[in-house]
Amino acid sequence: MSTSRREFLENATKSMLIYTSLPAGLALAGNEYQSDLYTGKVPICQNMTNEISAQFTILTEGKNPYAYRVKDAQGRDLPVRKWDEEHRKYSNYGIDKLIAEKLQADQLYRLQVIDKDRGTVLDERIFKSLPLNRKTNLRFAMISCSCDIYHSQNSNMWDRMFAELPELVFVLGDSVYCDLGSDGTEKDLWRRHCETRMTLAHFRQPRLIPTLATWDDHDYGRNNENRHYAMKHVSRRIFECFFGSTPVAGYRKGHGVGSVLTGFGQRFFLMDDRFFRDEPRTGGMMWGSDQQEWLLQTLGENEKPAWLMNGSQYFSSYIGNDSFQKEYMRNLSDLTGKLRRLDAPVVFASGDVHFSEVLKIEPQLLGYRTFEFTSSAMHSINYPTAWYMRNPRRLTHTWKHNFMIMKSEAVKNGVSTDLYCLGRTGKLLISHAGTVQR
Repeated sequence: MSTSRREFLENATKSMLIYTSLPAGLALAGNEYQSDLYTGKVPICQNMTNEISAQFTILTEGKNPYAYRVKDAQGRDLPVRKWDEEHRKYSNYGIDKLIAEKLQADQLYRLQVIDKDRGTVLDERIFKSLPLNRKTNLRFAMISCSCDIYHSQNSNMWDRMFAELPELVFVLGDSVYCDLGSDGTEKDLWRRHCETRMTLAHFRQPRLIPTLATWDDHDYGRNNENRHYAMKHVSRRIFECFFGSTPVAGYRKGHGVGSVLTGFGQRFFLMDDRFFRDEPRTGGMMWGSDQQEWLLQTLGENEKPAWLMNGSQYFSSYIGNDSFQKEYMRNLSDLTGKLRRLDAPVVFASGDVHFSEVLKIEPQLLGYRTFEFTSSAMHSINYPTAWYMRNPRRLTHTWKHNFMIMKSEAVKNGVSTDLYCLGRTGKLLISHAGTVQR
């Protein structure tokens, strides 16, 4: 095991003690802050956050307009403004996008949702800023495949993930199953996003965690779709309404729904693997030429280690699952050759396949050893995979519902990684530690 049993149990016990105190009063990483105003009634997602600002997406009800306040621990008001909103005539639900500013590091804040007509507080959440300029390790979660029809697993899995107190959550696709119970129209794409936002316990936690997301085929709107999908532009706008952030220090938009976060001495590229994707097995590209060139150019700006986060897997050819290697082998070979010539070492991360695994990527490809970390599924269909899923690169895997907690830290010429996956009972399913260095 990469983490000693004693260390794992100490961390898990600490996290659970902190989290189980929440119903009586909100708490965060040992810094207690009481609140009698949390209700969990309003679905809220904290999005891009840095040292001085935090962004939020609020699901609103059309007949109940909201106002917002942000207060510090001393009860003083801080600036908060709405930078975008979206309403649809065919839906009673809308989206407000907020940004709170003039934050300070390691301080607790309260976001209040106010009934605009009555002036009463409808809901309140606790949040913090994210110290991107910190050089020491970052503890983040990676999840994918959170199907909203799995009601019994929904709350259980998200509660356990929040109890682990990650500083950041990366959603690697299939966070919304737009093609489930949908006719594929704009109205139904919007409806499925609203239903998922109302259902998933991720958006009703008393404490918020910054969440950055990219999509895969189910968020996109149809199973295994590519750039020829007729609703791609409509779907992109809806996804960005629910998960997108406006550029701030440390965060840039990429191509499609892609983006890059820079912080903690590392870079995190969230790639769009659907909007520009060519037909499989035709000699085409996974990300399209413009997005791939943007990635390579941005990687070449400095030597900071980089995480390449994608919905589909990279180095696999499993039966029934699509992947970079399986469907765009020529493109993957070209990409790895170009990555090899860059100074920045890279680590691969993916979702989609309804099992989690760690693959070792041989140094012959990039000139140094690296890994692919796949995290799936949070709560969706799962089934035993060991008997027919074979991969000579595999170091460890689990097919049970799980999420991945990763501790990463920039080191000389690379990044150290230390992960574990927990299941719905809190059982440790897999763990792994390694270092990627040029």
